[in-house]
Amino acid sequence: MMRLFQSPLALAGLETDIHGKRWRLVHKSIPTEEGKEFTYSEEEHTVRDYSEGLPGLVWRNFYGPPFVRMFGERLGALPAECRQTLGDDIVLVQPYELPTEAGTESGMAREREFISLLGPECFYDHEHHTLPTRRPVLDALGQPLH
Repeated sequence: MMRLFQSPLALAGLETDIHGKRWRLVHKSIPTEEGKEFTYSEEEHTVRDYSEGLPGLVWRNFYGPPFVRMFGERLGALPAECRQTLGDDIVLVQPYELPTEAGTESGMAREREFISLLGPECFYDHEHHTLPTRRPVLDALGQPLH
């Protein structure tokens, strides 16, 4: 499918996990005419799309050429049983066995371990709410360079 749609990234996992990494809840307040504050919450993107970097790791992460180039040799630092090359230009990274491990203490620990091996600068920092500083190289239209 990635080749068919010319997408350099595909994620598979629980919707709640993927949503939680792509969105964050922000609490805001605005003054009212009565001099009080109206407080509300809204969701904001962590990263809008892959041109801004990666929102995190999920159960199955399929990386195409721009991400394989960005990670480079760091992919080799991942445990062999969690990394699979699919053809010449796609690598599957699976930090844990089952999608239901997402959000568990062990699953989150595994994600942090893999992010530290791949390069935390490539991922959204959920603790500090900062965008990745290292992003894949894409053309002017946001398409991957081959």
